[in-house]
Amino acid sequence: MNRKYDVVCIGCIVQDIIITGIPLDALSRDTTVGDSALVTSGGDANNESITLARLGSKTAILVKIGYDSIGNSLYSILENEPLDLSLVIRDKNAEMMMAIVVIKTDGERSFLVKQGTSACQLVPTDITDEILKNTRAITVGSLFCLPGLDGAGIADVLKRAQSFGTITICDMTYDINNIGADAMLCAYPHIDYMVPSLEEAIYASGETDLDKIADFFLEHGVKNVIIKLGGDGCFFKNASERFFTDAYQIKPVDTTGCGDNFLGAFTHALLKGWPIRECTDFACAAGSLNATGVGAHHVLQDEAHVLSFMKETPRSHMER
Repeated sequence: MNRKYDVVCIGCIVQDIIITGIPLDALSRDTTVGDSALVTSGGDANNESITLARLGSKTAILVKIGYDSIGNSLYSILENEPLDLSLVIRDKNAEMMMAIVVIKTDGERSFLVKQGTSACQLVPTDITDEILKNTRAITVGSLFCLPGLDGAGIADVLKRAQSFGTITICDMTYDINNIGADAMLCAYPHIDYMVPSLEEAIYASGETDLDKIADFFLEHGVKNVIIKLGGDGCFFKNASERFFTDAYQIKPVDTTGCGDNFLGAFTHALLKGWPIRECTDFACAAGSLNATGVGAHHVLQDEAHVLSFMKETPRSHMER
């Protein structure tokens, strides 16, 4: 397909304030001193688009950004990446979302979130047929966290995308607005690749067994399911194939954005025509690589960086 973009990333961009080295009982006392802090950008569409662009995919990001101090800061960060920003919607009424990302001593993270205003939420009319016709794939990384789209709205976007032969790749987040696990049932028939974390997949499916989780999505119309398992790699299943991919042995510093790096890297490899097992392998490497530093998109440099990491880093061979 000869199209303007390889990928258009649709979803959320937020201000991330990341503080590392926080013990579990930090909120039970007056003051806790962290190891380091970073003020940067985050959100699924932001992290995925930066990952894809650095890997060499022609990538545009479709988000809404305000003109407040946070919005201007976020936009300036995007300007320093090899991204197409022509689809970014600037709105003077948008008050941006903010997240304080607390990195615990084991590298795992928790979020303290302040919601943005409705003016920073995408709606179906923001995602035109012209955009969908001109990209090989779209990623939607924020199912359950897109109030202007979740449910019928995103189902319409995905259906229109598929009608133009555009690949649809989706992830989901915590159901921050309590819309319920069934809210995305109408969207699943229009998703080519569903790529949730295990926790998110359990919530959406009501199942805990990996095969049963994957079968839930497949039975509701998803064509391919990839469940991200963190330090245990990932699990892939479709109508004809089922396999695990091992992660890489690292000491995690910060797991923020690892799933977004995974999805971005998977999409990049998929569009290059790599076999599906090579795509998941590359994706696991990108996710593991991201965890070796602080921030959701500050480690991965380019495709060669990931390939070098894969050669130099031993695998975590898990018992399945």
